[in-house]
Amino acid sequence: MADLSALSAQTLTALSGTLATGEITHRDILESQLARIAAREPDVQAWAWHDAAQVRRDFEAQQEALHRVQADASPRPLPLAGLAIGIKDIIDTAELPTQYGSQAYRQYRPGADAQVIQRLKAAGAIVMGKTVTTEFAHVHAGPTVNPHNFLHTPGGSSSGSAAAVADGMVALALGSQTGGSTIRPAAFCGIVGFKPTYARVDLSGVLPLSASMDTMGLMGRSVADVTLLSSVLLGHPAHVASIAHRPRIAWYPGPNADEADTDSAERLVRAREQLRMQGADLVEIELSHGEFAAVGRSNRIIMAYEASRQHQALYRSHPEQLGASTIKLIELGLSINPEQYENERKQAARCRLMFHTAMQGVDALLTYSATGQAPLTAAGTGASTFNRIWTTLGAPCLTLPAGLGNIGLPLGLQLVAAHGNDYGLLQLGERFEAVFKD
Repeated sequence: MADLSALSAQTLTALSGTLATGEITHRDILESQLARIAAREPDVQAWAWHDAAQVRRDFEAQQEALHRVQADASPRPLPLAGLAIGIKDIIDTAELPTQYGSQAYRQYRPGADAQVIQRLKAAGAIVMGKTVTTEFAHVHAGPTVNPHNFLHTPGGSSSGSAAAVADGMVALALGSQTGGSTIRPAAFCGIVGFKPTYARVDLSGVLPLSASMDTMGLMGRSVADVTLLSSVLLGHPAHVASIAHRPRIAWYPGPNADEADTDSAERLVRAREQLRMQGADLVEIELSHGEFAAVGRSNRIIMAYEASRQHQALYRSHPEQLGASTIKLIELGLSINPEQYENERKQAARCRLMFHTAMQGVDALLTYSATGQAPLTAAGTGASTFNRIWTTLGAPCLTLPAGLGNIGLPLGLQLVAAHGNDYGLLQLGERFEAVFKD
C-alpha cells in the first residue's frame, strides 16, 4: 500500500503508474495535499483563499461529471481530471474572491471565470484556491514565506503559487510574469517555472499590469508536469520535432552578469560543463550587451507607463488603499510621456529582431534565473535582473532546479528559446532537469 501521507511531495509523473494500477486514486492525492495545507499553511501562508470543504465538494462534482463523460459513446479526454491547481489571485474566478493582492479589492468577486480557468475546468481540473500575489503582480508583498526557510522570501509576484508547489500543497499552479514573476520565485523555491511565448495563452480575465508584456506562468515540480499543464493552456502543437541532433545551447550570462552572486556564477559555469558532458554543443551568440541592457531597463519604463494607465483611477480616488510601492510605480508611470514610452517600445522591437536572428540554429540560451538564493523577507522579493530582457522580448523561458547554494536555499538555471519554440524548450528542459539537480 502506498504511503498516502507522502503523496503530496511526488510529481504527477511519479504517481502516474500507481494511479494507473489503482493502488492510489486522485482522491488520495487530493487528501494528501489538503492535509499538507492544513499542517503548513499557518506558517507558509501561500493562500489568499482556500476552503477545504469547498474543494472536496468541487472534487465530488467533478468526479460525477467524469463518470458521465466516460459513459458517453465517444468520451473526450480530460487530461487534468481530478487534479487540483493553485491559481494566482490576479486571475478571475467567479466562484471565489479575486482580490489582486490589494486591500482595494477585498472580497471582490468577478462576474465570470478567466479564460484560463475555463480551460482548466474543461480539462477536468479543480481549483484548490487562490494563491497570494504581490499587489497587482508588482512588488508590494503579501505574507507568504519561502517554505525552505521561513525567514526568506519565496520571490514575487507569484509568491503563493511557487511556495504552494514547492511545499507539496499542490502539484501545479498558475502564476504570471511581467518582469520576473514566475521564473524568479520558481528558482527561489526550487521548482520548475515556465513562461510561455508572449500572447500564447489567452489572458482574458487576468488583471493587467503591463498588457504589452504580461504573460501567464506555469509552475510544477517536474518539466513533464508543467508540459501536461501547457498542453491544456497552450494547446497541443500540430507537430513538435524531436531534438534528435546534438542540442545547440548558447552561453549568455548577459549584460548584468556581474550582479549574480558567487554561488550562481559558479553554478552557471558548472551547468555549461554538464551540458557539454551530456552531448550538447555550447555556442557563442551575437547579442549586443549595450542594446540588451537597455531593453532590460525598458521593461521598467514600459511597465510603469502601462500600469499607471491601468490603475490611475483607483490611485486618484483611493490612494490610501494601495501599497507604497504600487503608488510609486503609478506615479513613475504618470511622469513618463508618450514619446519616451514609444521609444522604449521601439528599443524592445529592435532587440526582438536581433534575438530572432541570433537564435537561428540555436535550440536555447543558457543564463541565470536569478541573482542568487532567495533573500531575507525584509530585503524584498528579489531582483528580476535576469528576467526583464526576455520578458520584454516575449521569449519563452524555463527555470530548472539546480541544487542548493551556500546557505542551503535553492538555485535555478534558466533556458530561453526563440519565440514560439515553447514545446522545444520544454523538451530540452525534460532532457536536462535531472542533470542540473546534481
